[in-house]
Amino acid sequence: MSNVWNRNLVLFVLLSVLLTMGACVKKAVEPLPVDPLKVTFLPQKGEFISKYGDQIPFDEIITLAGGYDYVLVGEGHRNIWDHNVQQRILAELSESGEGLSLGLEMVAVDMQQVLDDFGQGQIELDDLAEELQWSAKWGYPFPLFRNHFELARRNSVPVVGLNVPTFVTKKISKEGIEALSDEEKMFLPQEIVPPSTDQMIVLDDIFGQHESKDSEDAVQRERFHLIQSIWDSKMAEEAVRVRYKYDWPVLIIAGAGHVEQAWGIAKRIRQFDPGARILSVMPWRGGDFDPESGDVFFYSPDSYQSKMGALLTSVGTGGLLVESVQRESRAAQAGLRPGDVLVEASGVPLEHLFSLHVAGSKVHEAGEELVFMVRRGDQVFSANVGKLGAPKSVKKDMTSEADESGEE
Repeated sequence: MSNVWNRNLVLFVLLSVLLTMGACVKKAVEPLPVDPLKVTFLPQKGEFISKYGDQIPFDEIITLAGGYDYVLVGEGHRNIWDHNVQQRILAELSESGEGLSLGLEMVAVDMQQVLDDFGQGQIELDDLAEELQWSAKWGYPFPLFRNHFELARRNSVPVVGLNVPTFVTKKISKEGIEALSDEEKMFLPQEIVPPSTDQMIVLDDIFGQHESKDSEDAVQRERFHLIQSIWDSKMAEEAVRVRYKYDWPVLIIAGAGHVEQAWGIAKRIRQFDPGARILSVMPWRGGDFDPESGDVFFYSPDSYQSKMGALLTSVGTGGLLVESVQRESRAAQAGLRPGDVLVEASGVPLEHLFSLHVAGSKVHEAGEELVFMVRRGDQVFSANVGKLGAPKSVKKDMTSEADESGEE
């Protein structure tokens, strides 16, 4: 009787173990939800991606671009890789010998004579930034664009300023379009095309994020929409004008907000130049991939050369990668090293570059030091870079004129 009881006890224990193991195995092999595959490879900086998420060789991009009347390349104004990609495209298209014009958002139409003089060799490249009043009128570092102008001169590419002068749009923002003088009105596009319904939704969201604007002020909101329309309409108008002047394709360099979804410049070009063939080339920062925001893409994660002496890049999954550190800089003295990941700044999670602006504003207003939580391999430690400067300079570094214009 004892042997039977023991045998039954063993069978019961084995059965219990098997059932438990079965439950564990079932839980372990339960499949994860599968999202649709959007990008089929892990790109390196500057590599091109189709709207279907597949890799495209650079020579195919150039062949593709050669069949269009307008090639619009979106950018983040401080992103080094965006400008490198633009220069590669400009070099290849302009060296084909088939003719090309270059249109720049960064230069307004009132500076066109300077560009013409430069193209004719009357202004040296080293003097161009001063002649264009680049720092005052655009503000972002001229070296990011220097090679654009060098390539244009070398390959006899006409360079055209596309934008409305800032003194015109600033006056509209403060006083309304009716306050413009007859001379100032001459800089406006002949036709101001309003935003589409979809773009209006995005612009309203951007307007609501402006600290300097009252989201409940209908007049401010209307002027904000109007300025967007003036920028996009003027840039499209000038691009069409130069296309017909030279009968060449036009390469347009503009903030990503003017290019994405074909809402901005492309929408107006189609109205001013019906039947035009337009190719939009957009940077992809990693993370979510929206195939409708452009025709083709290049991988260019958000990067920022900070005043504390570190080149920071958003990694898409949270945190900022320290790509390089300048010797003797505040970043170096605080212990930051290339390869570190900044996961938090004074209590603010660093999900993207703008998070750093938020953290910087927070500590400056409180008169506190900026302290990073840093991940280095298996280690997590803090790094104190000290107090920041004036909040305006922080904001200027971490945001761009894009915040005014709806660009990236």
